[in-house]
Amino acid sequence: MSSPSEVTLIPWDPLSESHKILLFKQRVECSWDMELVQEIWRDEQIRGEKCIYWIALPDNDLVGGEHEKLMDTAVSINAATRQPTQATFIPIGHISLDSRNKKAEKMHLEIPSENVFWIKALFILHTLRGKGFGRAAMDKIEGIAVQEPLHAKTLMLDTVEREDQLREEFARATYGGVPKITNQDWYSSRGYKCLKIVQNYYDAKDKNGKMWDTKTVFMRKDL
Repeated sequence: MSSPSEVTLIPWDPLSESHKILLFKQRVECSWDMELVQEIWRDEQIRGEKCIYWIALPDNDLVGGEHEKLMDTAVSINAATRQPTQATFIPIGHISLDSRNKKAEKMHLEIPSENVFWIKALFILHTLRGKGFGRAAMDKIEGIAVQEPLHAKTLMLDTVEREDQLREEFARATYGGVPKITNQDWYSSRGYKCLKIVQNYYDAKDKNGKMWDTKTVFMRKDL
């Protein structure tokens, strides 16, 4: 199996039915936001407000088990034209680098008005977690952020607050079990600092249709 160093990021194609179907499936496994894929995320990706990338391995990789393959067909990313390679790859997850976060704009966060991008929707297939692919994807997306044409100066993200993620009932329903390290602690180890904690920022239901009373932590990293 490939090492994390061989991970690449390939733009999600919002005009491809196969791309949309597989992203929906991965969001179902993730438990959140699957209902946004077909229309809302599609339109935001086309406008360049949301920039979803597949976390990809070469199509000849033996990752264990059966994994669907896709073809690189996206003709734009960040609303800029690109030439797709038409190469096939194995999508083991996805991550987004967004130029806007409309909901967070209402929170009056202490962040600059320019050169700010949001890292959103990081997901790795459950069977491949703990192997360094998430860390590799973050390295790649942070690298993209600081390069032309983005020139990011600040990266933002939000995640479930530490103590809430450790609640056993919530963790089992959402992640399949209590994580060895919380998202907040993992991002902290990468240099992200807690900026603000908000109660019930998200009102999305989990895959079982249950609403959870949770806190969201907003985190910032200056580059």
